[in-house]
Amino acid sequence: MSNSVLVICTGNICRSPYAEAKLKQLLPQLKIASAGLATEVSRLQNKPADRLAIKIAEEFDVDLSAHKANQITQELVEEYDIILAMEPGQIEILRDYFPSAEYKTFLFGHWINVKCIDDPYRQGRHAFLYAFTTINKAVSGWVEKLT
Repeated sequence: MSNSVLVICTGNICRSPYAEAKLKQLLPQLKIASAGLATEVSRLQNKPADRLAIKIAEEFDVDLSAHKANQITQELVEEYDIILAMEPGQIEILRDYFPSAEYKTFLFGHWINVKCIDDPYRQGRHAFLYAFTTINKAVSGWVEKLT
């Protein structure tokens, strides 16, 4: 059984923080965190979640107000049993930089047959609603498999 889950996306200010918070709501017994592949290069390290992400998340009873963006590191890769990515390209990047992630990295949308949960950043309300609704569906699949 897996005891820890790391969710990744690009900047760690929209998708992965929401997925992290949703998983924590439903799997409080697990260690769950999130990180971004390009958080530092995008100058987002320690920045809060996107304002629209916070607002839309509230509509789904998820609080992102305390979130601070975090860059993925080798230490995080080693610390977590499962790593969940939002897009296939993110898995490729992760495996290139962190070969030890190869056999524990999966698509977040795997159990609902969704290969890519598109980044809603700067795409407006509809994009956030669509992304977060898709994440909610995917969370249900992971909750079933992780319990």
